[in-house]
Amino acid sequence: MDSAVDPALFVNYIPLNALQPESQRNLARKSSMRLIEAGSYLFKIGDSAETVIFLVSGEIQLEDASGAQLAIVRAGAANSFHRIAHHLPRRVTAYCPQPTCVIAVDAKLLDVMLTWDQSGRFEVHELTGGRPAPDGDWMTKLLQMRIFQMVPPSNLQAMFLRMEEVQAEPGQFILRQGEPGDYFYVIKEGRCMVTREAPGQKPVRLAELESGSCFGEEALISESQRNASVIMLTRGRLMRLAQRDFHTLLNAPIGRQLSLPEAERQIAAGHASWLDVRLPSEFQRFHLPGSINLPLYMLRLKLATLDQSKTYIAVCDTGRRSSVAMFVLCQKGYDVYLLQNGLPQQAAS
Repeated sequence: MDSAVDPALFVNYIPLNALQPESQRNLARKSSMRLIEAGSYLFKIGDSAETVIFLVSGEIQLEDASGAQLAIVRAGAANSFHRIAHHLPRRVTAYCPQPTCVIAVDAKLLDVMLTWDQSGRFEVHELTGGRPAPDGDWMTKLLQMRIFQMVPPSNLQAMFLRMEEVQAEPGQFILRQGEPGDYFYVIKEGRCMVTREAPGQKPVRLAELESGSCFGEEALISESQRNASVIMLTRGRLMRLAQRDFHTLLNAPIGRQLSLPEAERQIAAGHASWLDVRLPSEFQRFHLPGSINLPLYMLRLKLATLDQSKTYIAVCDTGRRSSVAMFVLCQKGYDVYLLQNGLPQQAAS
């Protein structure tokens, strides 16, 4: 039997407790409380149900394909406050020897919200160093950035051809927080203000962007809502690239992905280091040996801790948060790859 979930419960569970209150409420509406009868299976090996499970009461036994017991998760124990064997498809069977209550959370929605919340906690960046670019020089500014130098010339040519110019007036919203991502923007002329707001609070001014700056890519990469609003301060002109063209011409070509074996060879040879962009609580639960933990929401604040002479392989559970991290770091001139399909699955957790 399923019932509604009180978001106040999320305070006990990792990484649910790291979400903003508004995100917790939204996620709770898409989650359910499930009562499992004694002697029932919660899920079995190979199941493709796209939910993550958190234990509220009772006990869950994790078993392998032969029925041998791998682990026991009891309510209140340290391992009960994390996702239960959350990799999909299921790698273990979960058996409930006694009446058990769990919270079932939409896995993809949780991942999107983690990415949105964390990427929204740091200030929107200026890619040009803060100096206004002369009118007509915006293309040169883009081409001087390392991230655009990684894009094939034919793609850059197509990008400039497919960009459209839009006129903007003072006070006009270019992006609104909470709306879906649709365009990637470059400021050709004028200045914008970036703000972020929380429920019941006044908008907080995060940054001011000038000619030559670009914005809007994070929602496109993570396929989530805008994490901030952008408002024109002056009359201006913007160049914008539609979401589909952004993915085809920019994000896909620079998405330098490595399979796990390829990445491990780079690490073993000393050519790269793991950069884990998950929350510290997730990192402590499980991480690849030798990993550096730099959460996505702290990425821009802690850039100085990374060595620009080194190569990094960004990792997270699914690849969503690490994709954003790779794009951000490439903008700043770092040599970064992405671990394809996220962290390797664990037999039990």
